[in-house]
Amino acid sequence: MKKISILTILAAMLTFSSCEDDPILGCTDSTAINYDATATEDDESCEFAALEISELIIGTWNGVTASFSMEISSEMMAFFQMMDSEEFEEEFDTEMPTTEEGWDLFFETAFAENESMEGTVFEFDGTNFTITEDGEVETTSYNFTTTTSFDVGENSLEVEYFEILTCTETELILYTEMYEEEEDMTFSITATFSK
Repeated sequence: MKKISILTILAAMLTFSSCEDDPILGCTDSTAINYDATATEDDESCEFAALEISELIIGTWNGVTASFSMEISSEMMAFFQMMDSEEFEEEFDTEMPTTEEGWDLFFETAFAENESMEGTVFEFDGTNFTITEDGEVETTSYNFTTTTSFDVGENSLEVEYFEILTCTETELILYTEMYEEEEDMTFSITATFSK
């Protein structure tokens, strides 16, 4: 008799707990190429065809953050590694690495920086690209060259192109590289925007 009552309780518990199904994560935007009709909760994985991305980017995007990094040539790496330890510490305000792992970490982090982009606004209207930064407004053209990248007309940021890493209805992440001829270095920028 005890077995029946325990089994009855377990069955009742399973019945009540199964009423609250776990959400099925996926893309819930029916216009996306990876739309999942079975998804009950959007996981921001929606992907759009090129035409849709070029349309989805249209609008006003508010800057959130920007990550800057610098690609160091092998000659520059060798130069830093040959520096006197006192000179190195004075230049970089950190102790000189003594292991290969330490040097790897130094080169990954010493030339990378994150900044707030609050107050910077990018606006796309299908033809023109307007940049508002520190109260100054500048408009140039843009033209999609692939499904996820576009060239930019002449601008004070000296950016020639952007690759779109993410473009949803609320988030835009752009990536570009710039070559600084004077210093013979390549800089990369990843900028995050929101609507």
